[in-house]
Amino acid sequence: MTKRKPREDEAADVVEEQSPVPEAAREEPPAEVVEAEDPIEVTTAKTSAPETTPEEEPMAGGDEEPVEQAAVRRSFSIAAPLKLTFHGAFFYAGRIADKAVSLYTRVFKLDPEHVAEFSRSTGMAYARHGDWEKAIPLLEKALAALPADEETRMQLAEAYAGANEHESACQQLEEILEASPDSARAVRALGLIHSRRQNYDRAIEYLEKAAELDPDHVQAHYRLGAAYDNQKLYGQAVESFKKAITLDPRFAKAYQALGFTYESMGDRESAVGCFKKALELE
Repeated sequence: MTKRKPREDEAADVVEEQSPVPEAAREEPPAEVVEAEDPIEVTTAKTSAPETTPEEEPMAGGDEEPVEQAAVRRSFSIAAPLKLTFHGAFFYAGRIADKAVSLYTRVFKLDPEHVAEFSRSTGMAYARHGDWEKAIPLLEKALAALPADEETRMQLAEAYAGANEHESACQQLEEILEASPDSARAVRALGLIHSRRQNYDRAIEYLEKAAELDPDHVQAHYRLGAAYDNQKLYGQAVESFKKAITLDPRFAKAYQALGFTYESMGDRESAVGCFKKALELE
């Protein structure tokens, strides 16, 4: 059977239905698609980067990833907006903290009395716990801000004495006495420092004056009695210890010290009576 030849208009319809093949596609076959481990990253054999040898490894921070792929990775990253939010929060928090610190610093610079009070109260708190290493620099700072403050100078002197910095302590106490010659507290503190250094002659000098300035202070009489005893001035020591006991009848240490003085004097009976009383009170 003879095949019918199509008409010219039918041939034209067939040509229109067929999609034209691009010239480039006719020249070379399409690239093979390679499936990557990450479903987001799909590369072709044509666009994949050549294998790098150890000598050709890119430096850290180099363009290890095509720009288009990096853009795709960033666009699909959930962490990116979170990081941006945290960075913004920390930035504004830092700005607020900087302003607060700046304001606090300006207030301190403009108000030396506040600086002195803060340093003194903190230094005194450390001193009460015997932390002289921390107390001394704070009290020094307070005194530098308000050098006329006698109480701060007295606290610093006591801290120096507690740290066995006797020369510095005496210097501060002498400065107090220059401004206030009748400061019983400063005189008494000087007498105590000299007693600790076993300089009993000077200790007696200061403690006698302290007892005159403040005759109702128990410790002044007790410390004076101890200084007398160390100089073998037993009669004066007995009088000072008895004065301390009169002011504080439950002062066990004064009874004990008086007992040792009686024992040094050879009065054993009186000494035993004092020791028994001290034991009752302890």
